[in-house]
Amino acid sequence: MRDTAAKKPGGYILVVDGSIPTAEDGLYCTLGEIDGALVTMKDLTKELAKDALCVIAVGTCAAFGGIPKGSPNPTGAKSVSDFFKEEAIDKPLINLPGCPPHPDWMVGTIASVLLKGLPKADELDEKKRPLAFYGPLIHDNCPRRAYFDAGRFARQPSEPGCLYELGCKGPYTYADCPIRHWNNGVNWCIGAGAQCIGCVEPDFIDKYEPLFSKLDEEALERFKIKTR
Repeated sequence: MRDTAAKKPGGYILVVDGSIPTAEDGLYCTLGEIDGALVTMKDLTKELAKDALCVIAVGTCAAFGGIPKGSPNPTGAKSVSDFFKEEAIDKPLINLPGCPPHPDWMVGTIASVLLKGLPKADELDEKKRPLAFYGPLIHDNCPRRAYFDAGRFARQPSEPGCLYELGCKGPYTYADCPIRHWNNGVNWCIGAGAQCIGCVEPDFIDKYEPLFSKLDEEALERFKIKTR
């Protein structure tokens, strides 16, 4: 990685996977040693971001902090965005959240940057996610939407009916999972009878737990979770 940065300054994409532990000066994630000194994810991310063409945060942990950032966050885990703000790093950033992210989202984004250059402002949402993948609301494309409109709700997973009462976060989660599917198009969460857990959204998991409980209107307002 250091060789690439030295040979191609401004000509490489830095892909960050995972949140960045910052407590104890980054000691909770060390990547190796150089001349007997520990190299932390914190320090190497800062070093490599300096001359990158752009930075892609892959996965919810990198994009928004994810589970490691959840309370009480003993490692001081931060998203790439928050880390850059703290370190005054100004680089184009693309977030590809998901727990895990779909491989198409990653490959498609990298290919787009290589072929067409950096995305324009109107190609990303306010959370720096590519609208090509994170534009549609899951609720609008859900095969169980007709159940929701008819007021027919499942009481346990795999029952016929909308899964909203079981904690489905589809009404405020933006991703193309219903269209793309996973594992080479085999299935996806709701297709398998489980609810959407909102894993591509900021503040997953703290604001979206317990996963099998519906967020009431008071909780939606308290957490400021709103549809566009």
